[in-house]
Amino acid sequence: MRRIQVVLDARLTRHMSVGMKTYVRELVARLPAVAPDLTFVAITNSDLTTDAATVRIAEDRAANASWGEQWTLPRVIARHAGARDSSIAHFMSVYAPRRSPIPYVYTIHDLIHKRYPRYFSWKIPLFYRFVVRHVAARAAFVLTDARATLPDLQCFLGVPAPRVRVVPLGVSQAYALDDAERLRCAAIARRTHRLDRPYVMYAGNHRRHKNLETLFKAWLALRQPCDLVLTEEGALPFDVSAYRSDWGNVRFVGHVTERKLIELYAGASAVVQPSLFEGFGLTVVEAMACGSPVVVARTSALTEVAGDAALSFDPLQSDELTQSMRALLSDSAFAEGLRRAGRLRAEAFTWDATATQTAASYREALEFAWGRT
Repeated sequence: MRRIQVVLDARLTRHMSVGMKTYVRELVARLPAVAPDLTFVAITNSDLTTDAATVRIAEDRAANASWGEQWTLPRVIARHAGARDSSIAHFMSVYAPRRSPIPYVYTIHDLIHKRYPRYFSWKIPLFYRFVVRHVAARAAFVLTDARATLPDLQCFLGVPAPRVRVVPLGVSQAYALDDAERLRCAAIARRTHRLDRPYVMYAGNHRRHKNLETLFKAWLALRQPCDLVLTEEGALPFDVSAYRSDWGNVRFVGHVTERKLIELYAGASAVVQPSLFEGFGLTVVEAMACGSPVVVARTSALTEVAGDAALSFDPLQSDELTQSMRALLSDSAFAEGLRRAGRLRAEAFTWDATATQTAASYREALEFAWGRT
């Protein structure tokens, strides 16, 4: 029996979020250990590296997130694939070719543009109509992060549930802080960013669907000593004039390293994810693993991921978010209970489990493609 060779489309692009890039890097790093029976070729246009003997890095500057890849990428895959009946490709983002020389699985994290089209360029629906829908239809399996996305895949792309595999994302062990480490990291964050008061934190980009205006309204209504910390860069997508009087208490820390992010999580009185829609919500499990109390919007996959280990609120009702943040700021025992619940919840999400389930989909996909039993 031939050994299965997996061609990973591990190219990274500026169009991809931090979470999507983390997904690619973690799978390339962990698949060899959990699937020693498989060999891998990782096609990349970045500085992706691995020490695994069963992974070959194939650097290729094929156009990414462009129409040109529709012609170039199939040739790249054919060049690196093994025998057709023992090779499988994994397109790890939606930027994939309509044709593939070998069977493949296809990752779709979410279909947010279908739920909130007004927040996206007209080019996105066009791309999904002429590329993503076609690629999904021909995939052996579509991989997605949460059960919340299943109805969207069926409704908007016509992918039946039996051809979808739900593979939750993971969180790195670097985020798993014990109490002593959390306190040490919190002290570093406060010293580094001169945070002398309690703070509420948001980690992520500033796109419109992230619903940051609701967070600002809720924070302003707290009326108690508390800073608001936001990571990443970019203009806020709403009129900020109403918040000018309190602007000195808003801290924009910009893009931070993973270690600095962990330190900020550790010191937060609450980490809030107010987004109108998420395919998973990686920041939620990251913050929980760090021992941070978490508050999430009751939308899409956020409550599925958080379970009972986070407070939740209607994303259109800023007063609900205010109440949740106030409870965490004023009741230390309550906050501590949520910290412990979050840590336990985060333990359910590991990148090794993500890689194991993903590798299983490769084997199953080849059986599906060639009718093997």
